[in-house]
Amino acid sequence: NLIIKNNDKRGIWFKDRRYAGELRVSLDEQNLKIINYLKLEKYLKSVVGGEMPKEFPLSALQSQAIAARTYALKVLGKNKSFDVHSTQDSQVYLGLESETRKINRAVRSTRSLALFYQDKLINAVFHSSSGGRTENSGQAWKYQLPYLRSVIDYDQNSPKYRWKNKFTSTELENLFPDLGAINGIQIIEKSNTDRVIKIKLYGNISNKIISGKYLRKKLQLLSTKFDIYLKFKQTNKVNKFNDNYKLGESFSPQTLPPIPKDYFLLVKGYGAGHGVGMSQWGAKKMAERGASFRKILKHYYTGVQIKTYK
Repeated sequence: NLIIKNNDKRGIWFKDRRYAGELRVSLDEQNLKIINYLKLEKYLKSVVGGEMPKEFPLSALQSQAIAARTYALKVLGKNKSFDVHSTQDSQVYLGLESETRKINRAVRSTRSLALFYQDKLINAVFHSSSGGRTENSGQAWKYQLPYLRSVIDYDQNSPKYRWKNKFTSTELENLFPDLGAINGIQIIEKSNTDRVIKIKLYGNISNKIISGKYLRKKLQLLSTKFDIYLKFKQTNKVNKFNDNYKLGESFSPQTLPPIPKDYFLLVKGYGAGHGVGMSQWGAKKMAERGASFRKILKHYYTGVQIKTYK
């Protein structure tokens, strides 16, 4: 193993970024593996700036610092060679480039504070914006956690609060070659917060039921909170594909209009991310209205305590 470190406050340069602490280089099956070792509080100064816009109010940045600290503490020691990824797989970490005076203050002023539920560290997930209401963890993932419950969001000023994407019949055919030409799409199950859970695709070759999460990934949508419309290219005429069925309601599949060549599929959606836990744009709005980081965190994480970890 090769260890690279220096005493320069500007850090160690690697691939156009500067890193604090030390870099440890090892060979892993013909690939170089580079791990950045540094103290938790120093790591957080980068993560807060990588995850949340630097110009957000202080109490929003403080909320992000505590959520990010809790997330990091929860995963420490779970991986043999390193603790967290530097990408959205864990938390976005960009080295020293993300630090600003305001972010450093947010981390320093919340030092050692973390989120607990019944004296255990919580899974402090967060997202960009929920589109008006956050999601229950049990409807987004496998388990319903008592502190990850759906609450009202204040993210209406998010640039991704409303969005839309268009897809031609050819694009859809290329995305789902196993189905042939897509003749129709039907939302068959939604969560209580209007997120798509199941969707049925009708193709020339076969039909298929997929999850809203899979469709989001396949079409590269910002969230699973969307509706689907059929739009004629030459006019502004729009046909909504189907009535949307809420979770638990019975439905009967209906005959769907085919997607002709001169139409396109219009997907109109809300919010960005999985919608569970703290909404960053909602935290910004609460902070602008004068809410402290304690009030913000206790809004988005139900029944938690904010205290020093030991």
